[in-house]
Amino acid sequence: FQLYGYCYQDSNDIPDTLTTITELGSPLEMIQLLQTSWEDRFRICLSLVRLLHYLAHSPLGSVTLLDFRPRQFVIVDGELKVTDLDDASIEESSCTSNSDCFMEFPARNFTLPCSVEGRCQSMNEKRNLYNAYRFFFTYLLPHSAPSSLRPLLDKIVNATGNRHKHGNAKH
Repeated sequence: FQLYGYCYQDSNDIPDTLTTITELGSPLEMIQLLQTSWEDRFRICLSLVRLLHYLAHSPLGSVTLLDFRPRQFVIVDGELKVTDLDDASIEESSCTSNSDCFMEFPARNFTLPCSVEGRCQSMNEKRNLYNAYRFFFTYLLPHSAPSSLRPLLDKIVNATGNRHKHGNAKH
C-alpha cells in the first residue's frame, strides 16, 4: 500500500497509538471478484504474489499477516493491497526442536524445521503462502481458467497448498 502519512500519539487517554494515512481502495468482496473475468482474477493473484514476495523480503525482515483474510485487503487500480497492519508481525517463532514449529490450520497442519539459531525456518513466509492458497488461489485461479493453462495452475495451487514457492513472480 502507499503510506501517505502517519501520526504517533502518546497521551494519558490513548497510550502508544500510531495512526496511518493510506491510499483509498475498494473493499475486497470475494463474491464480486468471483464474477469478474478470469484475467482480472489472475491479475489480483499476481499482485498477491508480488505482495507475498515483498512480505518475505521486506526491509524489516520476513513479515507475516496473522489475520490474512480477504477483509484485510483492498483493491487499488486493479492491484491487491494490505489495508490492516494491526496483525503484522516480524517475529519468527523460537524453537528448540522441530515439534516447536507446528503450524495448525483448519484443514491441514505442518511442521517446519527448527534452525540452529533456534528459530522456525521461514514460518512467516510459509504462513502467508498457505493463507494465500486458502483464501485466494483455490478460489480465484482454477475457476473458468483457459484450458491450456489448467495443468500449470493446478501445479501452482498444489504447490502453494504445500507451502512451496513455484517459479518466478517476475514472469
